[in-house]
Amino acid sequence: MATFIYEAYNKEGVLTHGEYEGINRDETIEYLIKRNLTPVSVLEIRARGGGGGVLAFNFFERLSPVDVMFLVRNLSTTVKAGLSIVDALDILIADAEKKLMKKVLQEAQAMIKKGQPLSNSFDAYKDSFPPIFMGMLRAGELSGQLDKILAELGHYLSKEYALRSKVKSALTYPIILLVASLGVMTLLLVFVLPRLTSSFAASGVKLPFITQVFLGLSEMITWSFTLDFVVVAGLVWFFVYFRTTNMGKRFFFWVISRTPVANELVKKVALVRFARTFGNLISSGVSAVEALKLSSESIGNLPYEIAIKNAIASVENGSPISEALSRFPRLFPRLLISLIVVGERTGSLHEIMSTFADFYEEEVDNVLKDLTSILEPALLLIMGLLVGAIAVSIILPIYQLVGHFV
Repeated sequence: MATFIYEAYNKEGVLTHGEYEGINRDETIEYLIKRNLTPVSVLEIRARGGGGGVLAFNFFERLSPVDVMFLVRNLSTTVKAGLSIVDALDILIADAEKKLMKKVLQEAQAMIKKGQPLSNSFDAYKDSFPPIFMGMLRAGELSGQLDKILAELGHYLSKEYALRSKVKSALTYPIILLVASLGVMTLLLVFVLPRLTSSFAASGVKLPFITQVFLGLSEMITWSFTLDFVVVAGLVWFFVYFRTTNMGKRFFFWVISRTPVANELVKKVALVRFARTFGNLISSGVSAVEALKLSSESIGNLPYEIAIKNAIASVENGSPISEALSRFPRLFPRLLISLIVVGERTGSLHEIMSTFADFYEEEVDNVLKDLTSILEPALLLIMGLLVGAIAVSIILPIYQLVGHFV
């Protein structure tokens, strides 16, 4: 026997929590379904007599965008071939290499066998999937065109992955240059300058201002390595965790919005994601309000997320989508608004949004080229100036020492 904690929705749609002692997880799910509860999450917390077992969920393993993309592609292929969802999941479970992916698929299959829809089967792990994944699955089930929707979702995820890869690859070299320059500076300040400090102090020669500045930095860094570790840990926290908070998102977007080329890049990437996500959801049969909601969650840009959520309120009150978005001219260009107006009149909103996304993706490529063409020489110049300044701060006192003794 083992103890399980569960989350489940009751008939009224209220999320409930509780514990159940059973032989395995399947028995717990069956227990919940018999009581008209829809399971969301069932986790084993301890085995009786087992001495403090572990949580059945691996917090360190995550599903990457590539994992999700291949899951959708393979599921689409097997469903299109005429296999049932249960048989298709059997094949995917056998091929799954990641333990978390295998676990997700096995639990989804178990819930489908008990009569649950495919979209509900992934609810317990919805944090591992993009919002559009759940939205399009539900749309596919409701429309009876799951194979077509899965194919469209696979195409969308491929485009999104390609977009991310372009941005990452374009920024890789500048980041390497930045890290290299910081590494060279740290080595010079920690290992080279401290060894020369005693010689400079014993000579009695007045040191140049630039040497005094770098000696001060060197003493500050080497004064306490514990303090250095705390500062580095704080910076890592600042850039890794703080940027995920609302305050952090606002701060970073405020900085980026005042950086000329980077601002254009972030804006165009957000527009590509919005247009592609919204267009795919509309074509899948999702309502305009739900499509806007899922698009705001998928866009990964706080100002756009806030603007779209404000637009949703206007759409719910009867305003056209184009009018609701036109209230934010700094975020949504006139071209996009005009295209949405045409799409609303002709009923071809999906095709128009897809065309706009492809067009702006080319714009992203151009901005990335401009950004890298500016960043690379700028970082090389900064790196050269910093290393050169440290070298000058070392060479000048040496010349003074030589002149003093001669």
